[in-house]
Amino acid sequence: MSSLMRETHPLTLKVMRLSRPTLSSTRKFPLDSNNSVLAQAVQEAELNRPTQSGQIFSDLCLPNEMHPLDAFQLSEALVLPRAFGTMYLGETFAAHICLCNESNLVVRDISVRAVMQTATQRLILFDSSSSKGAGQQEETPKILQAGQPLNLQVAHEIKELGVHMLGCTISYLSAQGEHRSLQKSFKFQVSNPLVVKTKINHLDNDVLLEIQVHNATQSTMVLERLRFEAASPFEADDLNTVGANVPVWCGSVGFMQPGDVRQYLYRLQPQLLSDQPSIEQERAIKYASALGKLDILWRSAFGSVGRLQTSQLLRKSPGMFLIEIEEALVRGKEKNTVLLEEPFVVRVRVRNVSERKMQLSSVLQTQKHPMVISCGAVQRSLGSMDVGETKELSIEYVSLAPGVQRIGAMVLSDSLSGYARDVGHLLDVFVT
Repeated sequence: MSSLMRETHPLTLKVMRLSRPTLSSTRKFPLDSNNSVLAQAVQEAELNRPTQSGQIFSDLCLPNEMHPLDAFQLSEALVLPRAFGTMYLGETFAAHICLCNESNLVVRDISVRAVMQTATQRLILFDSSSSKGAGQQEETPKILQAGQPLNLQVAHEIKELGVHMLGCTISYLSAQGEHRSLQKSFKFQVSNPLVVKTKINHLDNDVLLEIQVHNATQSTMVLERLRFEAASPFEADDLNTVGANVPVWCGSVGFMQPGDVRQYLYRLQPQLLSDQPSIEQERAIKYASALGKLDILWRSAFGSVGRLQTSQLLRKSPGMFLIEIEEALVRGKEKNTVLLEEPFVVRVRVRNVSERKMQLSSVLQTQKHPMVISCGAVQRSLGSMDVGETKELSIEYVSLAPGVQRIGAMVLSDSLSGYARDVGHLLDVFVT
């Protein structure tokens, strides 16, 4: 933090960010394996750790100078951070405010106010003159004797990126009876700890959502919870478990080093009120753009907790045609398997999902798939179709080549409105 204002006052104000310490990494003070609890735990872990050859350390005869515990660089000493460090979105900012009367006189009517200023809001963290402030627990003293300190702590959950400013204002009555104020501001930058990318694939009415989470911090973290909260009208199916609902990323593989990327997969299925949803429900599913939010909870060094919830993950809605193909399959055949040069019938169910009545007809486009020819009329009329009505169309084909063949190219058109839908293919068949 950097002070933006300095002035001669009987009171001195100091602010320190409360951060987790780190283990001292010095080799000057080796661990005492007889008395140190940490040394005993490390020694036990090292002796039971397999080597690259598959042997256990405890089974090897190592000289004293090669003992793994002697090479362990961490001691039981804790080191406080020397600088402010980096603040990340989702973490909790905590600071210690120390106010000390360094004069030889008594200072009275002391009022302390701490405010967090962001780009969009101004939050009161502590105000001794009122009951406002999240960190306020008890009444602060109004008088400071000579040499007497006043210690306070404030906390704020970081929910915005960019520049944050902690402003501290101290009002007091000097020994000469003069009302004076001491103001200091401390500025810091908030960075994004995680980079979330999405990839969306559509499978009929279902949505396959692939999420990539990238550790953008400079330290190791472990994702303690990653939960997707689906938006209406979807419900999420978590595909990131194996066996008896064991998460894929758990145990030692759950740790994310700086720059690591984890991939997660969810299947979003529409919540249907009935087996035959109405056209309005189908439209709501097809045109829904919001998929849901991702809630992430992680821990970093010494168990520091961070929580981040993304904004609504959006998709480009696929929309829907005014004429929908509900079903297309080979009649009387399993898995759409047919014989070479033998006729087979494809059953197609067509539905009017527009808002008006249609006069529907179909025209086959046999030139698109020459290896499978149609038998019978190329153009057919389905007649009048009311809103939501479904009709069945039967088309006979003959395959001229073995293997997987694509069939069913056609144009469905409405003579009343002039609307036409070009269907590239209906299905694939396996010809034997």
